Amino acid sequence: MIKPILSIKDLSVAFRAGDQWRNVVRDVSFDIGPRETVALVGESGSGKSVTAMSVMRLLSPSNARVTGQVDFEGQDLLALPLQAMQSIRGNRIGMIFQEPMTSLNPVLKIGQQITEVLVHHRGMSKTQAEAEAVRLLEKVRIPSAKSRLNEYPMNFSGGMRQRVVIAIALACDPKLLIADEPTTALDVTIQAQILELIKTLQDEEGMSVLFITHDMGVVAEISDRTIVMYRGEQVETGTTVDIFAGAKHPYTRALLSAVPQLGSMTGKDRPLRFPQVEMATGEIRPVKPTKDTVKRDEPSILKVDNLVTRFPIKAGFLRRTIGRIHAVEGVSLELKQGETLSLVGESGCGKSTTGQSIIRLTEPVSGDVRIDGKNVITAGRSELAGIRREAQMIFQDPFESLNPRMRIGEAIAEPIVAHDLAGQADAQKRVGDLLERVGLSASMGDRFPHEFSGGQRQRVCIARALALEPKLLIADEAVSALDVSVKAQVINLLLDLQEEFGLGYLFISHDMAVVERISHRVAVMYLGEIVEIGPRQAVFENPQHDYTKRLMAAVPIADPTRRQTRRISSDEIKSPFRPADFVPPKRLYTEAGEGHFVQVS
Repeated sequence: MIKPILSIKDLSVAFRAGDQWRNVVRDVSFDIGPRETVALVGESGSGKSVTAMSVMRLLSPSNARVTGQVDFEGQDLLALPLQAMQSIRGNRIGMIFQEPMTSLNPVLKIGQQITEVLVHHRGMSKTQAEAEAVRLLEKVRIPSAKSRLNEYPMNFSGGMRQRVVIAIALACDPKLLIADEPTTALDVTIQAQILELIKTLQDEEGMSVLFITHDMGVVAEISDRTIVMYRGEQVETGTTVDIFAGAKHPYTRALLSAVPQLGSMTGKDRPLRFPQVEMATGEIRPVKPTKDTVKRDEPSILKVDNLVTRFPIKAGFLRRTIGRIHAVEGVSLELKQGETLSLVGESGCGKSTTGQSIIRLTEPVSGDVRIDGKNVITAGRSELAGIRREAQMIFQDPFESLNPRMRIGEAIAEPIVAHDLAGQADAQKRVGDLLERVGLSASMGDRFPHEFSGGQRQRVCIARALALEPKLLIADEAVSALDVSVKAQVINLLLDLQEEFGLGYLFISHDMAVVERISHRVAVMYLGEIVEIGPRQAVFENPQHDYTKRLMAAVPIADPTRRQTRRISSDEIKSPFRPADFVPPKRLYTEAGEGHFVQVS
């Protein structure tokens, strides 16, 4: 019998809450064999990340109580002295965290952060460590590795930062790699590259992998066995193929049912609500069909012509402009009231800058933007404030969008009072109505942001955006970091509000399966330009541009029997930096179908 690399028995974790101890993980047991990938699956709060932190002994003993047994290569990690544990952590066991920017020190160069591990754990000299750092960066497919050692984390894209974190985790040739949600906020193409990279390195190094995620599509792509956790308990364990073919526990079935499937909208001509899944029982509740909300015979709520946004790069003693970042280059689009136009593409393509430029949170260089017929570009301060009443923005991270010291009722009431739409008393009544409209209770207005879950905080942000009764909502990655069930609830809420108020949505996202579900039309961005735009059905069922096809091919399929061997590519989006005297070429488009336009290369 093959001896497991890691064996966890009856692991339980409790956190101190005042004078009480609150159990968050109860009696979890599983093994990981040599070269095996085990996925630990569940939604936020299920205890999966706490389980990983317990294995690494990263929980504070003053606030956390961990019991059970964690055997790694014959040693009980929970019984080891701290110094002995430090020699294993980062050495024999590597860990990748969800957000690479919080894992990397922003004021230290990448090379320093890798060589530090090599000097400390492997006793290398500085020269040896630098040579090994270059080798590690090349191993994780970072081009021009030697020249990038002296760059800071801010100079890398999200996908490349995650590769750096993987390089650090692999620096000491670990026998076990713990990957905690390493692809959650990444674009589909970068996610595909990272998953393939982990699989390739596992084959090369003979590692075992504990992969923590809530994305069942990712589980199908990478894991040999799967452990499902729900409210701190292990509810189902089995091979990934068996679990996908015949899940036994209601919660596992609910997770699988909640995964948006690319291609599920084939033949449908309008957005469709997600089925509502009761996570505790696995029951799927039917949803009402969507109505046709697009006001085709009325003037557009948003019209953008040749929008250009560039950021100057200055250098030298005189701070001369040596070049520019061409973030948005010649973007034109139109949006009717009651319509959803999705803007899709990888990080760095310019989609978020486009959304911010439309309402002048970022100042564009040139172009024409009209919201409800009013000129945004030439508007003065007071006129712009009036225009912004018609167009509100919902950001990706609701926690950063809310003042942590302000009760959410005050946060929602603030724009109402600031724009003189109601007095304080009437504003509070309106806040209660808005909270109930987004599926919360009016009494929740007295709570602070930290007292809400991620999905509830996003509902609060939607309520605040609706406070000024806008006609246009710009949703910038508003659901990308949410669990699948919460994501479905928020998308359904947006569709309900669109029907009720006739809202127009500019929906900015990299999640192709969600985009397919919610959109009337889709625009694909690459290097600051729209390369394909048209009706959702035409773009998804008959993509014409190579980049659009690449985006769709990268979406993981929630079926372990259809795993594809992808050719790993280290290609990123090319740099949008251009010399100061650069003149953009005039772009030509061909019509592939009615309203379906594709950029000619």
